[in-house]
Amino acid sequence: MYRLTTSAVLVVAACGARLSGNAIEAEVLDATAPPPPDDAGGPSSTDAAALGPWSTPGKVTVAATAGAEDDVTLSSTALEMIFALAGTNGKDLYYTSRASIGAAWAPLTRLPFDTASSEEAPRFSGDDRTLYFASDRGSDNLDIYAVTRPIAGSTLWGTPRVLAGVNTTATEKWFSPCGADRYVVVRSTPDAGTDLLEGTLGGPAPAPITSLNSADGETGAFLTQDCLTIYFASFRVTPEKIFVSHRAAMTAPWPAPSPVDEFKITGGNGNQEDPWLSADGRTFAFASDAGGDKDIYLSTR
Repeated sequence: MYRLTTSAVLVVAACGARLSGNAIEAEVLDATAPPPPDDAGGPSSTDAAALGPWSTPGKVTVAATAGAEDDVTLSSTALEMIFALAGTNGKDLYYTSRASIGAAWAPLTRLPFDTASSEEAPRFSGDDRTLYFASDRGSDNLDIYAVTRPIAGSTLWGTPRVLAGVNTTATEKWFSPCGADRYVVVRSTPDAGTDLLEGTLGGPAPAPITSLNSADGETGAFLTQDCLTIYFASFRVTPEKIFVSHRAAMTAPWPAPSPVDEFKITGGNGNQEDPWLSADGRTFAFASDAGGDKDIYLSTR
């Protein structure tokens, strides 16, 4: 089980209070391992079986505060992690890194482009140089933004820009890219609920994935870089659960999803959401409230 510690002092007010912009400050290690090739994806079912069973999920204690943490994503190397911390005006994005798998996470830093508005639902591009996230900084609803950095592992981020061709007057979250230009995004409207949509950058508007969506709402989309496997969370069961679907080709339809039952947390059967899988299939991250407030959990194999 993970026992990750930090010397950072977390300045956290009562439940629901917002952290100040510099409440968590520390030097952060750069993750310098090279990113995987653009066509790298999750393992096939045969490869996954060869990797063996998942470990008991361990809480990432560097990310455990008095508030609620969720919306977790990691870089393809699993050496960098970004997640959201709930505040009074929505969520803020925080960053940590580690020198190697199994090493301690560095103390947290708030991402420099975070604002007084809500920033949430981050996802890295396949080369780890672009981060996609949702924000309501310029709108009444959450829209998808993209921000880039010069190299993978750098903590020097550019200026976020609205992602063209994806946003509407509805709420968009969890933009998850794969391949050269494909993506899945979560869209929420008062009448249609919360659904998964798939599209191509520069192409027609994304279309709902009817074989994956339910009347109860889906969120937390994550695509492997080969575009053949999708993880997401769904409220079609109680408590909320992570589901997975695999398809044979990038243009093939998505089969009906199956529940992911591998990640048992001792002493709790809480909601599980915000799934993420490393490119080598050996690290899985998600958020759960099994321990009370929402926390970030990791499992390895």
